[in-house]
Amino acid sequence: MVMEFLRTNKWVMYTITILRIWLGYAWFLSGFNKVTHGFSAHKFINMAIKNPVQGMHGEQFPWFTVFLKICTNNGSQTEIFSMLVPWAEILIGFGLIFGLFNLAAAFLGLIMNFTFIFAGTISSNPNYIIIEFLILVIGNNSSKLGLDNLVIPWLKNKFLNKRKTYQPYEPHF
Repeated sequence: MVMEFLRTNKWVMYTITILRIWLGYAWFLSGFNKVTHGFSAHKFINMAIKNPVQGMHGEQFPWFTVFLKICTNNGSQTEIFSMLVPWAEILIGFGLIFGLFNLAAAFLGLIMNFTFIFAGTISSNPNYIIIEFLILVIGNNSSKLGLDNLVIPWLKNKFLNKRKTYQPYEPHF
């Protein structure tokens, strides 16, 4: 009953659209600033390797530290992350702002936010995680006021079922 409400109510659609656009702007701005002002993940990754998140019983996420060590050759080769992080942030921002592949953008944003938390930074990540989680729970209702409404039916029609005709979403008020 709650899920049906979240996935069909027009006020939920308006509210999550505003939150989605705001979050997309935050992602885009973060990535854009990194691209235009230069960004290196070297210090961040080395800090995460040398000073992993500690809990009462030692290291909290040892698997994440091992992942970073393997992917960056013990922190010496971080160039791929320095390139991927800003562009991923920009693409996530575009996806959320325009509602294009909205659920994929929210999911990838959720993964990136959790990796930042696993590395030991908190910042605004918990707020973003809550909104991204809501977008995923609300599902297609979060992108009815976005390009997914046009692109997804077209892609389904084009690649999955040739017999069905294209019918974009029309809001009912």
